[in-house]
Amino acid sequence: MDFRFCPGCAVPLIRLPSGTDAGLLGCPHGHYIHYANPAVTAFAFIEDDGRYLALRRAHAPELGDWDLPGGFIEAGEYPDDAIRREILEETALTVSGLRVFGAWTGQYGEGGKWTVDIAYHCQREAGAVVISDEKSQAMWVTLEDFPAPAFNSERLALDVLRHS
Repeated sequence: MDFRFCPGCAVPLIRLPSGTDAGLLGCPHGHYIHYANPAVTAFAFIEDDGRYLALRRAHAPELGDWDLPGGFIEAGEYPDDAIRREILEETALTVSGLRVFGAWTGQYGEGGKWTVDIAYHCQREAGAVVISDEKSQAMWVTLEDFPAPAFNSERLALDVLRHS
């Protein structure tokens, strides 16, 4: 979001010249400082008998690239609950054995919002994959054959799994 005015007094924001917040946009009267905090996301490598679920993106950013189930964590939502929700929404699958194995910073598309991305490994429970309209294709592949994921955090996580 592009903040230009103080929400308290409506004066234009300036780059603060000094103090612990020097360089950040803020109100010259001290009412407000804009912190460009990242959004938090979660994504999952779902394993089923040595193969992992890859999904093709059906929208921007990174339209047509391969991806993993996941998404943004809502305010107040536990990360484990968020990834279960995202997996169910995007694939109709339930999973077990959730395990966090890394976290990285990234961007949601070129020049997009900065994120902190939590990587999960889990096991597929019974059920067929039914993809949502967020995805256009699904396939089960080994880690060695996994296509290059759309986002840098997913690529880094794939490398960790391949070498663990």
